[in-house]
Amino acid sequence: MNAGGAPLYLGVDGGGTRCRARIRTADGRLVGEGLAGAANARRGARAAIEASVAAAKAALSAGGLGEDALGRLHAGLALAGVCQHEGREAALAEPHPFARRELATDFAAACLGAHGGGDGGAVILGTGSVAYARRDGREIRLGGWGFEVSDEGGGAPLGRAALRHALRAADGIEPRGPLADDVLARVGGDQDAAVAWVGRAGPAEFGTLAPLVIAHAAADPAAEKLLEQAAIEISALVVRLGAWGAGAVALVGGLSGPYAPRLSPAAQGLLVAPQGDALEGAIALARMGAGAAP
Repeated sequence: MNAGGAPLYLGVDGGGTRCRARIRTADGRLVGEGLAGAANARRGARAAIEASVAAAKAALSAGGLGEDALGRLHAGLALAGVCQHEGREAALAEPHPFARRELATDFAAACLGAHGGGDGGAVILGTGSVAYARRDGREIRLGGWGFEVSDEGGGAPLGRAALRHALRAADGIEPRGPLADDVLARVGGDQDAAVAWVGRAGPAEFGTLAPLVIAHAAADPAAEKLLEQAAIEISALVVRLGAWGAGAVALVGGLSGPYAPRLSPAAQGLLVAPQGDALEGAIALARMGAGAAP
């Protein structure tokens, strides 16, 4: 580890599909950003930390710095899967090359970034989904229990719903339109190929089908119906955060744009625009861990 040089602050936002990194100097200047693969500790703590390091290296490279600068990084790692004790402990046990490492859930960092470090709520909509809020030192978490049983409105469940529709359309149970055609083409062309695809697919792969739903929503009623159903589930999360005491809730993540206008009036009444993203929240965690001013 090379600890020489001025400290730098790394924020990592690790999800089920990709891992993003951003580095800033002590005075807030952007050094660089980088990308790497999935970083879900529940599906492999070592892979999640390795993706975090890979994204950090890419961000350093973007800023004209070499890997020897890893030892200058005070890191805030916001990773999917560390909300469960097993995933968190496994991630903490993994070695790292940073000067210091703070570990938090991806949704806590997203909420922190969305409200500039202050109180509020957030519904994070990526490969999965989770609702989270903090107020007066308390916190609440809703959903985000995994692709298999939860994550309403996330890209993976939306993609799974799209594939289910495509198979039912191929069977003649539901009307077959462009969404069904595109989804079937993506997974191999027919029902047998779809079954084989499902056998090797994880959340990230299902998440790749979600953009097809959004792309066809304007012209295919089946796609619009899937988005509306997901919006109902997301609205319930927003309203629940409001009832708990989160006076303002931000939608964040790659699917927030398509859902926002489809939410219920009660949910829309609580929405605010996010001030920053999860990477800024993770950088704030890194600075707090290092004892630096926000």
